[in-house]
Amino acid sequence: MKKRVLAPEENRKNVSAEVLEGYADTLSQMINCKTVFTHDNENIAEFEKFYKLLEERFPTLTEKAERLTFGGGCFVYVIHGENAKKNIMLMSHHDVVEGGKDWNTEPFCATVKDGAMYGRGTIDTKTPLFAELQACEELLKENYTFDGINLYIGSSNNEELCGDGMVLATEYFKENGIHFDAVFDEGGAITTGMIPGVKEKSAMIAVHEKSRHMYRCIAKKIQKGHGGLNQTSNNTISQMSAFIQEVENSKIYKGDFSDEVRGTFETHAPYMPFPLNVAMGNIGLFSPIIKKVMQSIPQAKPMLATSIAFTTISGGSTVDPQIAAQEVTATMFLRCVREDDLYRGLEKIKEIASKHGVEIEEIERDYCRPTDYKTPQFKLLESVINEVFPDVIVSPFLLVAGTDARRFTDVADNIFRFAPIDLDEAQFASVHGANEHIKLQNVGQCVCFYKNLIKKYR
Repeated sequence: MKKRVLAPEENRKNVSAEVLEGYADTLSQMINCKTVFTHDNENIAEFEKFYKLLEERFPTLTEKAERLTFGGGCFVYVIHGENAKKNIMLMSHHDVVEGGKDWNTEPFCATVKDGAMYGRGTIDTKTPLFAELQACEELLKENYTFDGINLYIGSSNNEELCGDGMVLATEYFKENGIHFDAVFDEGGAITTGMIPGVKEKSAMIAVHEKSRHMYRCIAKKIQKGHGGLNQTSNNTISQMSAFIQEVENSKIYKGDFSDEVRGTFETHAPYMPFPLNVAMGNIGLFSPIIKKVMQSIPQAKPMLATSIAFTTISGGSTVDPQIAAQEVTATMFLRCVREDDLYRGLEKIKEIASKHGVEIEEIERDYCRPTDYKTPQFKLLESVINEVFPDVIVSPFLLVAGTDARRFTDVADNIFRFAPIDLDEAQFASVHGANEHIKLQNVGQCVCFYKNLIKKYR
């Protein structure tokens, strides 16, 4: 990888103070809607207020775009372009987590101070949603023809609870033969200090996210007679305990460097000091050392291997605790980088289970296919970032959290998780925490980013 000369931050694309004031007004009204999803629809009035607000603040989009709805509030706007040969999707969910404690402002009353807007959802993810909608509103007003593409703008109402919004949407796309050349969702951002030894800011594009696999583990024995005659050893509880302990001690998943993890380090290597630049620029040669270091860092270890966690365990009688459990169940949660690695390890886990009389059955598979970061679509995204944010390094990475974008693995060729938000350490800590905030100038840059992305995607 070659080192690119980065421009000063002052060279970023920006909007005028007057335009930015209008942006802030609309965004603040979006923040003021308490769109916290609950299964009993506790905040349904807030969601309805939010949808009405979108109609009022984006009238051209409301008039000219088709609007699809799924489930209780997931929506997708569709703008049909001229001579369209490709479909692209811009995404950002509009549900948020609860306000929580320790705020210096009211979480659901947007407050502007010191050049930033404070409120729940300013980062996760109402600012990107606002910017996507505003970019389309402005382009439609300019009579932009969206030449060559059909543009979809999707927003789930229950992403924070792993809800069914985008699940239902992707089922609709499958049934109607709608396939996407690229999907753009949250997940990455512009950050500082995420890569050891790199002082420059990085636009981190997640081209893959760790997948979720759930298994039910069952230990059974037939227990008869009085509780005093129960087995005192090798009963179902001890069977399950021994199984879990052996799995956790076996270190089944050793881990390795996936393409996207290699890409992260190779992209940043030219900006690292010696000798880090040599080591990270030649991962194949130095991989044993780098891997050992990463495995000792809790935040870095998940990037290398499938992780195993036993999340629940249950069994026995609450009526008569003297009677030993005839059946004990445990939930095993696996998160993998690559599915073939997961299944190889699963064979070893099943061998251990058999030894302890434990049965294993799959209850959920949620795998997302990785995207190649060497494709023209990634290069296009990189060029847009370079134009709007010429001061940043653009890099692929592996996301260890989850996004709605994973739902599109069967209906999209490329999935990119990047929101054009510039996060400092305090902002990063405020996601799902107290005092979540966005720098106002960055709001204008977000709109510039999405307008440029749409225009370049022909």
